[in-house]
Amino acid sequence: MKFEIVALAMLIATSCVNGSGRFDDQYDFDNCKRYVESFKSEIESFVDCKRREINEASDEAEQAAEEARSKATEAQDVASKAKNEVERLSSDYSQAVNDFNTRAGN
Repeated sequence: MKFEIVALAMLIATSCVNGSGRFDDQYDFDNCKRYVESFKSEIESFVDCKRREINEASDEAEQAAEEARSKATEAQDVASKAKNEVERLSSDYSQAVNDFNTRAGN
């Protein structure tokens, strides 16, 4: 909806600015000036709105990226703990085999 208001304000402002020759009278001049000022105000409002949308989207993207980094770190921690546990169990098994062989005289 905001874009349509800006487009309409632009159309009206452009039509009065692009007229040929001088303004017919002070009334025409003042009306055109009001249209141009209104167009400027609508453009500024539209730009501010778009900047807010951009900032919100950027904030959301950064938050999603941070969450993804956090989950990746958690996954790496889980994988590292699992690897350490496997290595410990493998070492324990090797030690048990060595102890068995020693006791069996091998």
